[in-house]
Amino acid sequence: MFRVFYSLAMLFAVVCCCADTNEVSKTSEIGGDTAVSKVDAADILASCTRMLPAESLVVDGSIRVRKPRGIVLEEFPYRLLIDWGSVKPSAEIHFLSADGTRTDERATLVRKSDGTSQIAYYRNAGGKVETPHPAARVRGTDLTWLDLSLDFLWWKSVRFDDVWKGESRNGRDCYIILAAPPAPIPGCSAMRIWVDCKLRCFLQAEQLGPQGNVVRRFWVQRVKKFNDRWMIKDMQVETINSGHRTQLLVNHAVAP
Repeated sequence: MFRVFYSLAMLFAVVCCCADTNEVSKTSEIGGDTAVSKVDAADILASCTRMLPAESLVVDGSIRVRKPRGIVLEEFPYRLLIDWGSVKPSAEIHFLSADGTRTDERATLVRKSDGTSQIAYYRNAGGKVETPHPAARVRGTDLTWLDLSLDFLWWKSVRFDDVWKGESRNGRDCYIILAAPPAPIPGCSAMRIWVDCKLRCFLQAEQLGPQGNVVRRFWVQRVKKFNDRWMIKDMQVETINSGHRTQLLVNHAVAP
């Protein structure tokens, strides 16, 4: 779920475009000479995944659905158990009761070799109830399983967007990359991904519908230091023209 754990620094890179849509040339002037090195879209996403923590983590927080003006429509706590460094990278999320004392529903996500996650969804009182597709909504919120698994960082069919560089919502200089799923996903033809040019960390994304239009977007709003590790504190998810937004908050993150 939260495999977006990064140190932040105010740095930037100067980049210029070449003809290949899968590569750009990064140019710098050193002592009057021009040094040129090609930057590959797949390499950039691979850099993002290499920054993810290998150690196990337990993350506690809450999911909040609210109107644009801040009126809260729904809120519930969650607990996330992450083990991305295991032989079979996996995570388990528990959706808790309002007082946080019991698990109402839970889901397991296991990463497969093709870069997709196998999802199993369970009710507290019974067995497995369904295997949702990656773009399915999580408990009626704006969140989808793609947001929680970040599978698109592992997709192999990637290229730079036609506008391959721009600013993120928080003003960071970013590469903009299009990633297509390895198999068709209902309602998702591709993901448009913003990656910090210097730090090579994922900052925001847009889900594109069957016609290439933006249907959802999500972005990192705030970060916080938990036990000497910078982590997401607040992630915002918005479904276009829905009239509401989902906020995913992290309160605690510790080793199990």
